[in-house]
Order: sequence, then C-alpha cells, then structure tokens
Amino acid sequence: MNVIEAMRALLTGFPKITSIVHMDIADDQPESYGLASVGDKLVSEDVIGREKRQHSFLLYATYSGINDFERISNSGVLLELAHWLDRQQDIRIDNGYITKISTGNGMLYAIDEENVMQGVQYQMQITVEYTVE
Repeated sequence: MNVIEAMRALLTGFPKITSIVHMDIADDQPESYGLASVGDKLVSEDVIGREKRQHSFLLYATYSGINDFERISNSGVLLELAHWLDRQQDIRIDNGYITKISTGNGMLYAIDEENVMQGVQYQMQITVEYTVE
C-alpha cells in the first residue's frame, strides 16, 4: 500500500473515528471524515537511491457544533488525534516505511450558516515523512 492508502487505513484505527474516511471530501453530516492528498516532495536521496520523502494531507472532519460544549469537544478530539498520530511510526508501505507523522492547524474550516444542524467542518494539516528504498 502506498503512503496515501496507509494514512487512510491508519486514521480508521483511531478509536474516535467510527466511520469511513472518504478520499478528498467529507460529507456535511456529523461524524464524517475526508482525507485529501495535497503534495509530495523529495527531501533527500542517498548514493544508492534510497529516498526520504514528505507527503502533505488535509483531514476534513465534520462534527455537530450547535453549542460551545460540542465545539470544545470537537477540538478535544482533534487534539487527541494529533497526539495519537505523533506516536505512530515505522508503518510499512510499498518499498519503505512511514517514519514520522506531524500535525498542525486543527481548526474550524466551514460552517453552514443556513443550517447549523448539518454540522461544522474542521480541517487538520498532516505531514508524513517516509522512506522509499
């Protein structure tokens, strides 16, 4: 499995994600997730061709956000996810391993002003460092 497939599978292993992680978009209903691949770059290459690469993702998460209590809870889940991802390493992928996962900017991204009951959407940046042999 490549780095995109591995990250999608890894996210479904987080205990508080109880639904499918869609590719690129999340539904507008609460408890929906979408993982978007936004770029890959070569960091370094050694003399025998082993590469260190970095892949960037955006995770979209839709939660109920009717009141402050729910929005605080939503931020707490994203914080737990960030800590959980930070502890994941040495995940096997095609011809290599994921060596480090870091996150940033888990923030409110979109609100349906006409129907707040639909849910609010958060966005989290995820950066994955991996090797290819």
